[in-house]
Amino acid sequence: MRSRTVWIVVIAAAVLVAAGLSWFFLARGSSAEDHAEAYFQALADGDLPAVRTAGVIVDEQAAAAFLAAAEHLSDVSVSPLSEETSSATVAVSYRLAAQEYDTELTLLRDGERWVPEPASALGAVTTNAPLAIGDAVLQHGIEITLLPAAYTAVAAPSAFLAGGTTFAVLPGSSEDIEIDATLRPEASVLAQEELDDYAASCTVSSTVLPASCGIVIPWAADFTSVSEFSYRVEKSPQITISRTDFRAEGGELIATVTGTAPDGSNATRTYRTTTWSLRGDVSFTADDIVLSVW
Repeated sequence: MRSRTVWIVVIAAAVLVAAGLSWFFLARGSSAEDHAEAYFQALADGDLPAVRTAGVIVDEQAAAAFLAAAEHLSDVSVSPLSEETSSATVAVSYRLAAQEYDTELTLLRDGERWVPEPASALGAVTTNAPLAIGDAVLQHGIEITLLPAAYTAVAAPSAFLAGGTTFAVLPGSSEDIEIDATLRPEASVLAQEELDDYAASCTVSSTVLPASCGIVIPWAADFTSVSEFSYRVEKSPQITISRTDFRAEGGELIATVTGTAPDGSNATRTYRTTTWSLRGDVSFTADDIVLSVW
């Protein structure tokens, strides 16, 4: 029994040594071509830890998108083109989304190994609207770096916006992604609730008229000074929204003004409007609608 135990331990140690030697060879003694092939194979396998081990920095957004990718590369083939002291270039062919591609990957010397250069190893996209790929939400109007793969994206937040698109991110590419996002009925309901809350904050009693609330009261002809503006909302302005802006009209508001009349007496006047309205911009976070009143 003792002899068998020693034999098992020795075999296990041998396996660990072999694995260590294999890793050591790739990290320190392999060619730029070998490192390029390791990187592209990691992309093909959807293996995020292996991508990072290859020396490519992947932020959390790109990582989440990659893990939710619709399709990864396949049929990868790598061949050397040139190699200098600090940099090397290899030719890569691969298949993605039923298309065949050829590209060149630049690698940089990092100590005793080769690391893919981000500009040729990654791709970038700019979208015209917020998009969600799995747990990753891509904000619009800015360039976002992603790992090469094919992606299926939906308009975000999907609870309020409908629409989707598919696209391929190629190494070294920069693409503009267009999506026709439309509002779901739920978006108008939530926007009205938010506007009602905003209208309530506008109509708290105060000594001054609230800014950015669409409230204009012609009190100057009746008062030399005002000590209080108070309100009663008869009807909140009704909102109509698009993906980028909103208008709210038809609000009914009664304002009571207390102050000093021109003759010096204390006075109270009541004013009524049936045309209370608001305007502003619409934007979206990952799970909410944001109204910005002009």
